[in-house]
Amino acid sequence: MDDTNSLLRALLAYAWAPALALAGALDWALHRQQRIELTAGLKESVLHLIMMAAVGSGLLAALLLQTTAGVLLLIGLLALLHEGLYLVDLKVALASRPIPLAEQWVHGFQHLLPWAGLAGMVALAPGQAAALIGQGIEPADWSWRWAASPPSTLYLSTLLAAALMLNIVPFAEEWWRCLRAWQRR
Repeated sequence: MDDTNSLLRALLAYAWAPALALAGALDWALHRQQRIELTAGLKESVLHLIMMAAVGSGLLAALLLQTTAGVLLLIGLLALLHEGLYLVDLKVALASRPIPLAEQWVHGFQHLLPWAGLAGMVALAPGQAAALIGQGIEPADWSWRWAASPPSTLYLSTLLAAALMLNIVPFAEEWWRCLRAWQRR
């Protein structure tokens, strides 16, 4: 089980998290190419920021907190929030612009990745996942506490730097473009 746990943690850290950041960067580039500031504009951009905050919060919880029923519930609620915002985002975007095939493809990954991350967390703590739904032999632990073995400082700083460069700064720039276009109208 320890080898499986290690492999799953490595996949989440070195495949899933970078895929999430890259999907966000591709989405931003496609929005820039589409010039969303002239169509759906500020409303769509604000939705993107809130979705990024939801997914980023779930990712940080998964990396920094012990995988308890409480943390699984938090990550599940953040995934549901992302899902709801995703539906609103599609409605806003479709009302004002076409969504090209490449962007739809990227959205597919962005739609799936939070759920894949949650599934990975459930697999890391099956006893707490079962307890979350009132099953199993383990009592549900609703606490939020620091992980016993968090990722290295190098990994965390690299991931946060990548998120800053690939997601936070680009989507802040998108918001700024949309705000300026909205102010000019």
